[in-house]
This record gives sequence, C-alpha cells and structure tokens, in this order.
Amino acid sequence: MPVTVSFSDAEQQRIEAILIDKDQEEALRFCSDLLDKFRKLEGHACGPKPAEGYPGHG
Repeated sequence: MPVTVSFSDAEQQRIEAILIDKDQEEALRFCSDLLDKFRKLEGHACGPKPAEGYPGHG
C-alpha cells in the first residue's frame, strides 16, 4: 500500500540544512523523529487518531 508523506515548511528547511551541511548526526536525529511519527500512526484504521464514542455513533 503506497504511503504519502508530507513535510511542514520547518521540516523541509531542516532537511535542506542537513543536506547542505552534510550533518550525519542531525540526519540520524531527523530519521529517528520521522520514525516516531510513523509509529504514532501505526495500527489505526481511521488515521492517526482512534475513533471516539461508542460503536455506531462515531
């Protein structure tokens, strides 16, 4: 299943700075942060937030 990833302006600037500076440590921190985001989304059929309310009324 394809996944689309969107980055905020701040994240895009961070990526550009990492690439320009060739900062390996910052690149690893960014990847770790990105993996944390994916882990938060994992396991929810409805997206990043579980359904609220009781079945049939959400």
